[in-house]
Amino acid sequence: MNIYNQLFNLIKKDLDQVKNDIQRISENESEYSEGISDRLSYVLNAPGKQLRPAITLICSNLFNNQDKENSIRMATAVELLHIATLIHDDTVDSADVRRGKATASSLWGGNIAVLLGDYVFATSAVFVCDTGNINLVKRFAETIVELSKGELIENIDSFNFELSKEKYFNKTYLKTASLFKTASYSGAVAGNADEEAVKQISDFGYHFGMAYQIQDDVLDFISTQSNEGKPVMHDLSEGIITLPLISFIKKYENDYDIKKLLKPKSGLTSELKSELQDKIINSESIEDSTNEANYHYEKAEKSLNNVPNSNFKDALIEIINYAKNRA
Repeated sequence: MNIYNQLFNLIKKDLDQVKNDIQRISENESEYSEGISDRLSYVLNAPGKQLRPAITLICSNLFNNQDKENSIRMATAVELLHIATLIHDDTVDSADVRRGKATASSLWGGNIAVLLGDYVFATSAVFVCDTGNINLVKRFAETIVELSKGELIENIDSFNFELSKEKYFNKTYLKTASLFKTASYSGAVAGNADEEAVKQISDFGYHFGMAYQIQDDVLDFISTQSNEGKPVMHDLSEGIITLPLISFIKKYENDYDIKKLLKPKSGLTSELKSELQDKIINSESIEDSTNEANYHYEKAEKSLNNVPNSNFKDALIEIINYAKNRA
């Protein structure tokens, strides 16, 4: 499925403007430093889905949008913030590949990658400030804090096999759902929605983001190759504890030698990973985790119940269906 063509057709012109605005960031740097411009061009032109800015633009059209410029600014800011978090995540994780391309850190080292990420972070904030809307500025600042906190928690809890579901859900909100919530919220605010409608659309973003990440965590165990081109069970290899593993440990700690299966990174051989993957796939943990994701997808769709019917509302429902059918 070509999600860009099939689901985003309603906002193609605005989404193209977002992509052009992002491209101009690196072009404007060329008069100062070709080295910066080339590196920015590389990290800003990775072929992603543009799912978050698309949600911002769609949500801005749900309630008689009268502020197209600010909805485009916010969509651009949301995508830049997402790109910045990916640059930093790849650097922290020492990842070599993202979306089939070499990461910034693998090409130019961690120092350059972190500074590139900082540059993109800061640039995203400029776009938000240009809206002149203090509510958008405040929510965007909160999102940066939440994303940073989520990354910190994930690294502090690395290889913590006693991680609770509650802590996992909290981290999932901070690292993923918070930005989806902001994408939806900012679209509704830029689209002049009333307070109750803004809350409903924010709830859509929250639940969609939770479902999206939980499903990603399931796919990390059951897919032959992840949708980001990373190895299967990449998360566990990096010590990232996700819901399928948490559910497995809780249900089967008396049936298997969990301590043997969950050796620290230095002892987590490919044979042990394969054995663990097989046990988890053939347990109830995958179904339980999938049910949790579907619960949030259903809540996301229900959040739209009071939204006026339109092609844009239908597009959000189609995005939910697209996400649920990923493999």
